[in-house]
Amino acid sequence: MSFADRKGTIAVSAKRLHTWPRRYGLALVLIALATLLRYGLSRMIGSNVPFLLFYPAIGLVAWLAGLGPAIFGAFLSAAAANFLLFRSANTSTLGLTSNANGLMLFCLAGTALSAAITMYRRREERLDDFESSYIKGRKQADDALRESEDRCRDLIEHSEDLVCTHDFEGNLLSVNPAPARLLGYEVAEMLAIPMREMIPPEYHALFDQYLIQLRETGSANGLMIVLTRNGERRTWEYRNTVRREGVASPIIRGIARDITERRCAELSQREAEMELRRREADYRSFVAQSSEGIFREDLDAPLSIDLPEDELIHHIIHDSYMAECNDAMARMYGFAEGKQLLWMRLTEMLVADDPRNIEMTREYIRSGFKVQERESHEVDMHGNPKVFRTSMIGIVENGKLVRTWGIQRDVTEMVKAEEGRKKAEQYLAESEARFRVALKDSPVTVFNQDSDLRYTWIYNPQICWQQAAIGKTDGEIIGQKKAAILVELKRRVLRTGIAAREDVEIWHEGKNYSFDITIEPLFSTDRTVSGITGTCMDIARFREMNDRLQDARDKLAQEKSYLENEIQTELGFEDIIGQSAALREVLKNVRVVAPTDSTVLLLGETGTGKELVARSLHALSTRRDKTFIKLNCAAVPSGLLESELFGHERGAFTSAVSQKLGRIELADKGTLFLDEIGELPLELQPKLLRVLQDREFERLGGVRTLHVDVRIISATNRDLRQDIADRKFREDLFYRLNVFPIELPALRARQTDIPILVNYFVRKHSSRMGKHVNVVPDETMKVLTQWNWPGNIRELENMIERMVILSKGHVLAAAPLELDMYQDITDDNLTEMEREHIIGVLRETNGVLSGTEGAASRLGIKRTTLQSMLKRFGIELQEYRRGSGTFGPQ
Repeated sequence: MSFADRKGTIAVSAKRLHTWPRRYGLALVLIALATLLRYGLSRMIGSNVPFLLFYPAIGLVAWLAGLGPAIFGAFLSAAAANFLLFRSANTSTLGLTSNANGLMLFCLAGTALSAAITMYRRREERLDDFESSYIKGRKQADDALRESEDRCRDLIEHSEDLVCTHDFEGNLLSVNPAPARLLGYEVAEMLAIPMREMIPPEYHALFDQYLIQLRETGSANGLMIVLTRNGERRTWEYRNTVRREGVASPIIRGIARDITERRCAELSQREAEMELRRREADYRSFVAQSSEGIFREDLDAPLSIDLPEDELIHHIIHDSYMAECNDAMARMYGFAEGKQLLWMRLTEMLVADDPRNIEMTREYIRSGFKVQERESHEVDMHGNPKVFRTSMIGIVENGKLVRTWGIQRDVTEMVKAEEGRKKAEQYLAESEARFRVALKDSPVTVFNQDSDLRYTWIYNPQICWQQAAIGKTDGEIIGQKKAAILVELKRRVLRTGIAAREDVEIWHEGKNYSFDITIEPLFSTDRTVSGITGTCMDIARFREMNDRLQDARDKLAQEKSYLENEIQTELGFEDIIGQSAALREVLKNVRVVAPTDSTVLLLGETGTGKELVARSLHALSTRRDKTFIKLNCAAVPSGLLESELFGHERGAFTSAVSQKLGRIELADKGTLFLDEIGELPLELQPKLLRVLQDREFERLGGVRTLHVDVRIISATNRDLRQDIADRKFREDLFYRLNVFPIELPALRARQTDIPILVNYFVRKHSSRMGKHVNVVPDETMKVLTQWNWPGNIRELENMIERMVILSKGHVLAAAPLELDMYQDITDDNLTEMEREHIIGVLRETNGVLSGTEGAASRLGIKRTTLQSMLKRFGIELQEYRRGSGTFGPQ
């Protein structure tokens, strides 16, 4: 038996003593056996060696049972020796001086021996364990390595990917079977073929670049095209690295995968995506360029289709908004781009309460949220009514309506045309009825004839056509000779297809008739002349009447010319009277601005001739052949001023029984003069501003936007800048009106013009009254020249008219007493003279301002102007409304 086998047996025996009773029992048995053997030997040989055989027993216990049982055995041996083997207390085979010391030394030696043997045993056990574990681990590692190599070899052999190695020259060193099978080669064949020969020629440069990249960077990845044995091209995706350690020369480790099918699929998918994008682009281009509106309306929240019908209608109309649309859709509502229409509420686009829209929504619901070619009545961004023909389909998800897709066309003009056609047909029927009534007793005959000139229809036959004419020719009715001229005219129209009108004389039954005949060709569908239609009228008596009318017309023209000259002379339109420097400066500005279309603001006191200057501006402009319209903003009540200025539609208010054109519309292409513009109500000023800026407006009560081309001239005697500060006049309107301001000087600033005006008004009023006043005394002229004339030219004219009335001969009467006390006029006393003059007139009229005999009329100024002057001079009107004036207290 070998030592290894013994160690194995002892180890197995020791392992069985794994409980303490067995270990200590073994110690007791072995010590007992040693004691008996020692006792037997001592009897046989007669020698007294008490501890000789106990040491092997203790060592065996230590080897088999461990340190604890061995120490127990040592002390047990000492006890056995002490009580059974010592012959006397003073003898010791060990050379000890006493038995007690010997026992103690024996115990110490036994303990040391037990410890040493235990340590040695443990070391041997550890060595055995290490040897067994090492052998076992070595075996397991070898098994794992063989298994790993087998798996790796199996993985490489059966992998569908390329696994290879090659050198920097492109020669394969190793390769797995997969690429060989894929390319149609054997492994040995592939190893014998350079990699360059398996690559298409056009990719050789790319292969060389691949080898260079491996040399420089140590790795490369990408795509490579490879040829199979039969010439098919395959696409491989590779990821290769260089190995330099542990090899004699660098090699390249290659892993590649055939992605031909995936590549083809990706290319197909990419082509499909490109095709999809192209179709989507085509669709979006179609939608963008479509002349029809394409839209999507979304609801604020999904709407259950199980709701009551009226509730569904309310939600669809009031809870929908525009989510998507094309530009054509936006243009239908007056916008430029579709994005301007996004998020707009449906109620902003259609008339929610229109019964036709409610009925269309009801049909949309009842037909399963589909509707085809239905008319919807809506409004554009300017409030103009629009009619659209709409087709819609609703998207229902989970029992809820979420959105609506639709297409619509603008048929507003077509609907209007259809309505116009119906009205035209109705009007035609009414017109035909009126035509028949009108022709019933008129001298006009209307007829149709075919290509053979036989009458097919005749209405209101007169004179020689009294007998039945249908189916007959003119020759059959009145004779071939008499009808020759008439037949020739009609045949010429049949032949040329050109209308003709001539005067024809026909002798019939002893009487000569003169006819004014108009012949028009009738065309068939192939544009050939199939007959004629014509009218004829006996014009003999009309010629006589025409001569008388021409004489009357000539007379009227002369009277008209005379009256126009009189009017122009009356208004001073052709000649503004005066030669002062201030007036010449005004006229220079008028000549400068008149040819333009710029807005002009005439400023100045009342009576300075602002209307006269406005007419001069019109007469000198390019619009002189068009209408000049005037409107006094202070003379029209504020409630009617909007209607007067902008016009109104029928039914706009209670008394609006018909449509009325406003002054702005009447002045289209001409000039509109707005006198007293400062009196324009604040609420009308934005509408006038819109006319000035955009040249457009709406009539009162109307929704249709009208465009005008009008030049506006305005006038005022108010301080508009102060009115702006007092918030009575809009600043933006002022700047639009104040493009070219012209300040008209007061009469007191034109003293040199007063004598000229006096002589003009004397001639004017004396001629009108049938008097021959032609002398103005120097004293009277001096008084008139020195007066300050707060009412300006209007006051001067009224004063001259009064003096002409009082004149008895050819000498002008003296000036009234209030003008007699003149003085040298300065800037300080002018105002006081005006104030005193106004107070004097107020005393005479007892404070009455308006009326034909009121203070304003007597001063020759407007009531509003006089009120402004009273406020400026600090005159309290109540102080003069007492006493016994001409009219008494007001």
